Amino acid sequence: MPAKNSTEADALRHARTFAFPPDGPFVSPDESPPDGFVEVGWDQNAKFPAYRVGGNDGELIPFTPLAQFAPRDFAGDFYLDPFTDAAIKARWREARKDAATRERIMAKLARNPVPHQFRVTGVLDPRGKIDAHGDVDLRAIRRPAFFGADPWREEIAELDGRCSVVEIEAPREPYEALQMGLRDPIRLRGWHFVGDGVSDARGDRVKALVVLVAGRSIETTAIHHPDDPPCLWSDQLQAWLATSYPNADGRTEGFGGRAWRTYVAAFVKAGFDVLTLDKRGHGISGGATDSNCNEQAEDIFRALDALETGRGARMVTPSGELLEGASAAGRLLAGRSARGIPVVVSGASQGCMVTCWAMHKNCVGPCDFDRPDPAKRDPYGYNLKAALLMAPFGGGLGYRPPEDSLVEAARREEFNVQMSPTSEVLAGISQWPALFIGRGLWDFSESLEGSLACFRRARGPRMILAVRASHGEGEWGAANTRYMQAQMTEFATAALSGRGVEGWAEPTSVRDIVAAARASWSEWAKPKGLRASL
Repeated sequence: MPAKNSTEADALRHARTFAFPPDGPFVSPDESPPDGFVEVGWDQNAKFPAYRVGGNDGELIPFTPLAQFAPRDFAGDFYLDPFTDAAIKARWREARKDAATRERIMAKLARNPVPHQFRVTGVLDPRGKIDAHGDVDLRAIRRPAFFGADPWREEIAELDGRCSVVEIEAPREPYEALQMGLRDPIRLRGWHFVGDGVSDARGDRVKALVVLVAGRSIETTAIHHPDDPPCLWSDQLQAWLATSYPNADGRTEGFGGRAWRTYVAAFVKAGFDVLTLDKRGHGISGGATDSNCNEQAEDIFRALDALETGRGARMVTPSGELLEGASAAGRLLAGRSARGIPVVVSGASQGCMVTCWAMHKNCVGPCDFDRPDPAKRDPYGYNLKAALLMAPFGGGLGYRPPEDSLVEAARREEFNVQMSPTSEVLAGISQWPALFIGRGLWDFSESLEGSLACFRRARGPRMILAVRASHGEGEWGAANTRYMQAQMTEFATAALSGRGVEGWAEPTSVRDIVAAARASWSEWAKPKGLRASL
C-alpha cells in the first residue's frame, strides 16, 4: 500500500533503521577497518561501511557494523556484563525516574505494543478462517494442498499427504495472567509433517524432528501472492518503502508466508519430520499477546510432551482422521519419547529469539526473566541436537543500538514480556551441542560482529554463512534462499551425528564472512539507480 503523505513515507523509509555511530569506529580493534562505504537499499536506505571483495578492483560489500563500544575505562566483558537481565533492569529503574526518558522509551516500546496480535489468515479467502480463541474444527484449517492452486502453486502442496494439522493446549503467559487476569488455557495450532528419515553416521535412516519457528507476523497458513514484494521504490524519497498487507490489490494476506513454507518443504524433503506451529498471538493459534519469546520457547517443550502423552493434543491426520488425547499419544513420534527423539530447533528473527531461549532452557538453565519470582530449575535435557539461527539475535543487546536495552527492560518490568535475548544467551552458547547462523550481511537484527561472537563461543559443530541481502528470508531472492536452505539441511543432518559440514572453511574475522557471502545480490539490495543484476 503506497504511503499517503511524506511523513508516512519517511516513516516507512526508516522502518528498520539500524543505528550506529556515524563517524565510527565501525568494528572492534581486532578487526580490519572497512575499505569504504556503500549505499544500501532495502531495508536500510543508508550508507553502510563495506569491505572490498575480489582484489583492488573488486566490489565494496556492505555489512552491519557495531552499534556500541566499551567505555575507555570499562573493566570486564562489555558485551556480557552490562547486558544481563539484572543489569538492564537496574538501568531502566533508574532511567524511568526521568519523565522524558520514560516517555521516549515507552514510545519505542509501542512499536511492538503489548498486548497485540497478528490475525490476517482468512481475510481474503474465507477458507481456513477460524476463531483462534475458540473451539475449532481442525479440518477447517488450511492444509498444504490449499496452496497448490493458482496463482500460488507452492511446492508445499506436494507434501499434503505427509501433513497432520495439530493443536496443543498451553497455559496463559505472565502478562495475560498477572495483568489481564486470564487463566483459561490457549491452544496452539499448525502443521506436522512426516519425513522419510535422515542418514546417520552409519548410513542408517533415523527419525529426527525439526521444530521451525517463524518470524514476527508470519502466519503458517496465510496467503502470500507470488507477485507481491516486501518493498516498493519511492521516487519521491529515493528509497525502498515497506509494503503493508493485506493491501488494496486483495492478493496477499501477509507477507513472508510463501518464503517460510519453502523452509518447511526443504527440511521435509531432506528427510526430517517438521513441526511448525503459529506462535501464540499469531494466526491460527490462541493468545492475546504475540511478543513473549520466553513463553513461546516453553511452548516447544509443551508441544513435544503433548505429542508423546496426548494430553492437551488433537490432530487431523492426512486421511482426515481426528485424534485426541490417548488416541493421539505417540502417533507422530512413532514410538520415540519427547525427550528421546533427536530435535533440531530453528527460527528466523522473532523465531530466532524463541530458539535462543529454548536452547538456553534446555542446555543451560532457567531464564524466566518475565516473572516476578523466576522458578529455579535445572536444564531441561531434551535431545536437542542443534540450533539453526536465522536473522539472528543471539549476540544479545550489546550488539544492538544502546536504547534497545532500556526498551527490553521496560518490556519485562512493565509488561512481564520477555522478547530479546540478554547476554545470558551469549554466555551459554558454549553449552549448546551445535550452532548454525545464517543471515543477511546488513541485517538490522544485530551487528555482524555479534553473530561472529556467537559463532566463536560455540564448542560443538558450528557454521556461519551470509548472503548479500537484508533481514528477512523472504527478502533475499530465490537463489539465495535455496542456497541457505541447502546449507541448513546439510548442517542439521551432520549435527545429528555430532559432526560438522566437511570441507567448509571457518572464518576468523568479519572480513572473512563478508568475502565468503554468496555473490548474488537480492533484488532490492541497492538504490534503484544502482540495482545489480541477479
